[in-house]
Amino acid sequence: MDKAHDVLKNTFGFTSFRLAQEAVIHRLLVDNENALVLFPTGGGKSLTYQVPALCLDGLTLVISPLIALMKDQVDALVRRGVKAANMDSTLTADRMSWVRNEVLSGAMKILYVAPERLNNENFVAMMRRVKISLMAVDESHCISQWGASFRPEYLKIARFAEELDVERVLCLTATATKTVADDICENFFINPAEGVFKTPAYRSNLAFRVEVANTIDEKLKRLIPLLQARTGPVIIYVTLQRHAEEVAKYLRPHNMDPLVYHAGLPSEQREKVQVDFMESAKGIVCATIAFGMGIDKADIRQVIHLFMPKTLENYSQEVGRAGRDDLPSVCTMFLSNADIPILEGFARGDTCNKKDIQLWLQEVALREPASDGTLDFNLYQQAKTYDIRSNVLNLCYAQLELDYKHIRAVTPFYSIFDMTPVRDWTKVMADNTPMAKIIKQYWTSKSGGYSIDVVTTAKHAKVERSELAKKISDWELGGYINTKASQVRARYAVLTPLPKTTEGIQQLADLLYDRMLAREDEAVQKLGQVIKFATGDDCLPNALAEYFGDEDGVPGGMCGQCTFCLAGSGVEFSPTAESKPDPKKIKDILDACPERDDPRLLARMAFGITSPRLTYGKWSSTHPLFGSMDTVDFNVLVEAFDKECKKAGYQSVAVTQTVTPAAKKRTYSSYSSSSTSNYRGKPGGGGRGKRGRYY
Repeated sequence: MDKAHDVLKNTFGFTSFRLAQEAVIHRLLVDNENALVLFPTGGGKSLTYQVPALCLDGLTLVISPLIALMKDQVDALVRRGVKAANMDSTLTADRMSWVRNEVLSGAMKILYVAPERLNNENFVAMMRRVKISLMAVDESHCISQWGASFRPEYLKIARFAEELDVERVLCLTATATKTVADDICENFFINPAEGVFKTPAYRSNLAFRVEVANTIDEKLKRLIPLLQARTGPVIIYVTLQRHAEEVAKYLRPHNMDPLVYHAGLPSEQREKVQVDFMESAKGIVCATIAFGMGIDKADIRQVIHLFMPKTLENYSQEVGRAGRDDLPSVCTMFLSNADIPILEGFARGDTCNKKDIQLWLQEVALREPASDGTLDFNLYQQAKTYDIRSNVLNLCYAQLELDYKHIRAVTPFYSIFDMTPVRDWTKVMADNTPMAKIIKQYWTSKSGGYSIDVVTTAKHAKVERSELAKKISDWELGGYINTKASQVRARYAVLTPLPKTTEGIQQLADLLYDRMLAREDEAVQKLGQVIKFATGDDCLPNALAEYFGDEDGVPGGMCGQCTFCLAGSGVEFSPTAESKPDPKKIKDILDACPERDDPRLLARMAFGITSPRLTYGKWSSTHPLFGSMDTVDFNVLVEAFDKECKKAGYQSVAVTQTVTPAAKKRTYSSYSSSSTSNYRGKPGGGGRGKRGRYY
């Protein structure tokens, strides 16, 4: 540990560790054991792997989901003289080659990659040639299918660590319930009794406030005084990208010059906004949840959720960006009925037609394995063919693996390799090995180099695709070429054969579909938990701490400064939605879209939830009727359209009337928040939904 203290002081400029940082590092360096770190946002998670990385001999590989966050971390390390780099799709060929050479030479100490990088066969081949002393898994809650942010590609990380003999693993997250934490421990062989390090999430300098507003105008009128009284920088979180633009436009006439940040802006503009905000004394940024990861600005005085967050996990991360200097800061959340349809659309949007699940499963079950015993599929093409969103399709494959043990995801491969000469090209041309001859026979000339489809080539030449890919990898690792791979094909080892009969396939499809509905309900319930938290008769920080399993997080159970503690009761708020759809609007949707085999498809169009099939049929976001019934309970819409589909025998019909007016861009204030009955559906969250991106 002496070396760890020297690194902390000489490289990072700190005289002592904070919270449980030293205990975590001791676990890694002295005990040589895996660990899970549950520190709040801003709690110093990064140092728990950065310090060990400089104490260990080999490479520290950091898995992080966000390219922007990786770049920020790398830049900060490089400024401190640490040999660190990120490897992602934004790198030039020369930069990628330099990073690769530094890794292979052993000079690189910390390498950041996204989990998707583990899909790259050349990357995996490179990692087999280096010593990985430590692997840090950031945002590790994404590995749990029971969490709000489950990402199937995270499942491959645990296998990667095991198969490449990674010496020790550190998982990090700020938002994990006990169930999610247990799942992480199980996947990474972490002893929950000794290897989990947790610090209280409660911060006494943060005051949580909740306000109810019926309309967007009411929200904005209340927002102005909050901003005029600000004593430091403010983040205003919204749901959709265009909300950020609209709110900023509203604020400008009030002698404010807010910044705008969302994923739809050019990267250069996002970087400038981030720099400007970091340097500001009283700056305001209107942003989606894309803003904030990696923002380590200590003096943020307010975090305002002008639109409800879709999960408590999101809320916890976002309010955690306020008051990192331990000075008083206020976090305000607005509740509004008008927000709920959008958030529910995110939750409902992922569930597809049961018939499409059955057809997809039939393809998977009846596919003959390759000679190596694996199945491979083009998931992009399957998503289009079966009208299943890409993220949902990945979840279905994950369910076949996790719940039913039929398959196991192995390293995917790429069909197309574009090769660009770097140096010693004569060695490639002089390579007369069998695979080299085949590659040169089938490659095609391309600007600056050559391109080859290794799948097609392998079939024609009657050789293994993997042998062709290995030869290309050898050339690249030798420094002779740079490659760019495309058209990824997911690959799975068959553990237990899938059912081949129609009855067996249908039975498994029913199980998969039921789980899909359960995930939809789970996503819907997530927003319900946000509303319960915001309106409950409990101290808000105490309720949040209890949600994450920290029952004694707030001393005495009362913070003394949140809305509940100040008023003595929770705010009054009753979520509502229309339960009787307008018959004319139902008819308009039916006249515009001839499909009658899938009532959910029609309900999606009416509610404003995209899908591959709606996009292909031009009934999606560009259609004037898309989202025209967004205030109606989604389940009620499904029931109404199911009656019409049943009348048509669940068959497509001729379009009797076509709606031709051009689509008009609507503002948030044009959405109705009127209600006619108690809200039947549970408030929703999750997924990517209607009328624009929300990140």
